[in-house]
Amino acid sequence: MASTSTIQLQRTVNVTSVFLRGMPLTGVGGFVNEPALSAADEVRQFILAPPFAWRWNRSTVTFTTVQGQQDYPKLLSSFGWLETASYTDGTNTHPLTNVLVLAPDTTQNPPQSISALIDDTAGSITFRFLPVPDAAYTVTIHYQNAAPKFNDLTNLWAPIPDYLRYLYEQGFRAKIYEYRSDERFPFTQQLFVRQVIAANAGLSDSQIDIFLSERLNMQRQAQVELGKAAAGVSGRSLAG
Repeated sequence: MASTSTIQLQRTVNVTSVFLRGMPLTGVGGFVNEPALSAADEVRQFILAPPFAWRWNRSTVTFTTVQGQQDYPKLLSSFGWLETASYTDGTNTHPLTNVLVLAPDTTQNPPQSISALIDDTAGSITFRFLPVPDAAYTVTIHYQNAAPKFNDLTNLWAPIPDYLRYLYEQGFRAKIYEYRSDERFPFTQQLFVRQVIAANAGLSDSQIDIFLSERLNMQRQAQVELGKAAAGVSGRSLAG
């Protein structure tokens, strides 16, 4: 199935409004296209953020190291996060361990680790190796692209393909429920998270367990807050 994206945000806004009996999702509080744009941004960012790696969101860059050079700035305007990396010495390919931060060093040897160390926010990503490469190696990096920003209701849900429409529509609905303190939020959000995990084939069992545990804790807290809000509304009604 081709990974194409043709669905506009407006379509998602329309169908979500039906679940809210026609309640408007744009122009709320006098803000143009809000909360629709912000909700959509959060949902797409969630789907494309670590630890979720998607074949249709993957890019590759290859470059050659220089003996004695530890840092390599590369112009990658769509870079989101480093997925995997490896190098070849001309005969064999060797995997590199992805590390968050690497210290400066001068020791030269075949590299073992790589870090996407610096993002200058202008599209340049600096990769650091440890040990410092002792020769010219061909490095191949696979990375996930960052989520683009919604600027208008006519924007597409790209790069998320149409066949995963159910993911972002579920997430968008959950986010709108959260904004409106709707009691359907906890269940809808939990279903969204589980659907994203089920659709992503790149997670290990331990990663799934850790991620679900963290999200469920957050959901319990959100449910408590919604309960407090509902109790407050009820209390004010009785007092009136």
